[in-house]
Amino acid sequence: MKKESLGLIAGMILLFGFYIGAENYYIKKNLQESAHPPSQIQANTQTVVTTAGSDKPNQTSQPDSPTQASISPSNDLETFGELVNQENAFVSVPYATFHFTKTGGCIGDNFLTQEKQAYNNPQPVSVIENYQICKAFGVKVGDTDMRSSPSTLWKKSENNVVVVQKTEKFEVIKKFVFSQVNYIGHIEISVKNLTDKSLELPLSMEIGATSDNKNAGGLFSSLPAEYHGAAIMLADGSVKRELTPFESSPERKIILEENQIYPQWINVESLYWMNALVPQFHTPLSFTVVRTGFNLKKDTLSAIDQTVYEAWMSQNLSIAPGQTQSFSYKMYFGPKDEKVLNSFKGDKLDESIDYGFFKIIARPLYYVLSFVQGIVKNWGIAIIVLTILINIVLLPLQIKGYSSAQKMQVIQPKIKELQEKYKDDKTTLQRETMSMMSQQGVNPLSGCLPLLPQIPVFFGLNSTMQHTFELRQSPFFFWIHDLTRHDPYFVLPILMAFLMLGYQKMMPMPSMDPNQAKMMKFLPIIFSLFMLVYPAGLALYVITNTVFSMARQAVLSSHFNKKK
Repeated sequence: MKKESLGLIAGMILLFGFYIGAENYYIKKNLQESAHPPSQIQANTQTVVTTAGSDKPNQTSQPDSPTQASISPSNDLETFGELVNQENAFVSVPYATFHFTKTGGCIGDNFLTQEKQAYNNPQPVSVIENYQICKAFGVKVGDTDMRSSPSTLWKKSENNVVVVQKTEKFEVIKKFVFSQVNYIGHIEISVKNLTDKSLELPLSMEIGATSDNKNAGGLFSSLPAEYHGAAIMLADGSVKRELTPFESSPERKIILEENQIYPQWINVESLYWMNALVPQFHTPLSFTVVRTGFNLKKDTLSAIDQTVYEAWMSQNLSIAPGQTQSFSYKMYFGPKDEKVLNSFKGDKLDESIDYGFFKIIARPLYYVLSFVQGIVKNWGIAIIVLTILINIVLLPLQIKGYSSAQKMQVIQPKIKELQEKYKDDKTTLQRETMSMMSQQGVNPLSGCLPLLPQIPVFFGLNSTMQHTFELRQSPFFFWIHDLTRHDPYFVLPILMAFLMLGYQKMMPMPSMDPNQAKMMKFLPIIFSLFMLVYPAGLALYVITNTVFSMARQAVLSSHFNKKK
């Protein structure tokens, strides 16, 4: 096998390796070890939490834990509305349902009622999968972990609730107001000093970090890739994010830490969903994401399938006796839908969509694709139209490349004569070959020009396919029910391989020796193997691009043959 052939194959593999490596570098940097985690951040160890490799639950006792009888708001009861019991401790709005836990006063079960988990699974989506432990909006005040303390829930209206927790030293009041539209709400957390001394201590709130499920993603997995994580947009507009993957044997580790900052927003997220908070105050806060070292299982009969992460926002409290200090946030609890998030331009929530390394290409492609889809009403057809538009834009380069290939074909006999004449003098052969090409007006690189723009377009479109919420569960025709997932029967990758082989036969390859030409035939097969795990919409793009290229090749061949 010729070294040129090996180089060609290795180059294609390295190209895909570079993309995968660059993407992973962008979205998942190395986690930073910390031997001294903040004292206010502790592992949440409810009865469903087990250490890796163990089925025994771990529980911790908390200081200053109140008794059930001690919980009653110090404020006027009418301020909070109607006291409700555990069975009625839920809020229902047109787009979602939220259930509040009796212990900890957190959001437990949460469902986006208008979004189903998959095209063949009508169960509603949970933004935060917490297995009913106290996660989203659990609170710590100093060393007192209120997540293991009882709470009372008061309803002022169907979408306006107040959670009250109380110790001998302080009272914590969390007020939630959920909008009827656009997945938004408002949260206010207040701490009242019940002692005769000033309180100087941190207030921390966990916003619901969740890990990937153990078997999510992969070619034959029934669960799609989830990409759970946490992110923060700093005041300078930069976004820092870390993934929270499942770990079979987790160790405690801080994976993201920002201190004394003024963030534009903070979120816990997955590929398509997020719980985001926008601070409505002007004092600094700290944000820490920690892997606790514990794993979860749904119930006693299930296997371990989640790792426990916590994402903490912390502010410093300074409260005089009998006084109250409050912090408020705007909340977004829903899909990473660019059309919805664009209505929050002032908060820049649209930047939570992580298009990855090729963002500069992926976002414009999304806008064009979305515009076309608005006309044709089918995302698959929109992909076909977009592919044709891209080929029309690149047509001048493609014509130039074909013309150069034709010129190379004309001078190929003379190049072979030079190769025979100077077979023992590589330097002279190279000089004479380049001189002949210059005289004939042939640029040896012009044949590659049509390919260069298509490489970033391919990877940019892949990012668009994987991260665009509107494409999620979007069908094409027949067996393709979700263009963002791979073809379940691998029909498109196989069809793509045959079309690419047919296109190769139409391409003039005058400078390629027989062994190298044989190796070129394997490239479509290698490319198709990669496409087995890529979105079906991307395979549709390649197929359309290949069909268009074959038609263009036939027209150009006919045109140049007439000129001979």
